[in-house]
Amino acid sequence: MKYPKHTYERDPEVLHLYIKDIRILALKEYEALKTAIPKEAHRTILDILLITGMRYIEVLRLYDHKEWYNENRNLIHLPESAQQKQKRRQLERTIYPLPSMFSYLLRDFWQANRPPLETTWNKNLQRWAVAAGINPYGLSVKTTRKTLESWMIASGIIESAVCLRQGHDNLTSMRHYQGLVFSDDELRDIKKKLTAWGIVK
Repeated sequence: MKYPKHTYERDPEVLHLYIKDIRILALKEYEALKTAIPKEAHRTILDILLITGMRYIEVLRLYDHKEWYNENRNLIHLPESAQQKQKRRQLERTIYPLPSMFSYLLRDFWQANRPPLETTWNKNLQRWAVAAGINPYGLSVKTTRKTLESWMIASGIIESAVCLRQGHDNLTSMRHYQGLVFSDDELRDIKKKLTAWGIVK
C-alpha cells in the first residue's frame, strides 16, 4: 500500500488536523518526530521536505540535479521534469524564500546516500512516529508538504503566494485548509518557525 495505515485509527484528540486522511503536524509534534529519527541523513531529508514543501518525488530528483538549486539567490527552481503529476497547475515553479543556511542542509543531503524509496519513507515515518509517541495514522510522504501549506495559510500568507510556491490552484488550497485549527500556542510556534526560515516576513 502506497500510503499505509496498517491497523491504526485516527487520533481522536486531533481530528481537526487531518486533510483527506493525511495527518498535519503541529510544530512540537514535528520536532518530536525529528528527534525520534536515529540517522542524521534522514533528519536532513525531513527538514528539506518540510521547509520546501516539495513532493517526495521532487526531492528524489533533486538529489540528481544540483543545478536546480541557485545558491547565489538561495532558491530552488523546479523544471517540468521535476515531477510528472498529470493534473499539475504549473509546469515549472520556484521555491523561495528559503532559510539563510539552507545551502548547508543541501550540502549534507547531497553528501549522504540517496533517499529511500517512497514506500520505505512512509514506513519509516510511521515507525518514527510510534517512537515519538505520535499516532501514526495518516503519516506519509504527503504529511510534510501539507503541513507546510497549512502552516503558511494559518500564518496569514496570502493564498496566491502559497499556491505559486507549492504549485496548485486557489480552489485546492481553500478546500484543504479551511477546517484546520491550531491553538494560540501552536500558531505562535508556527509563526516563529516560519519567520526563522524567512517564509514569514
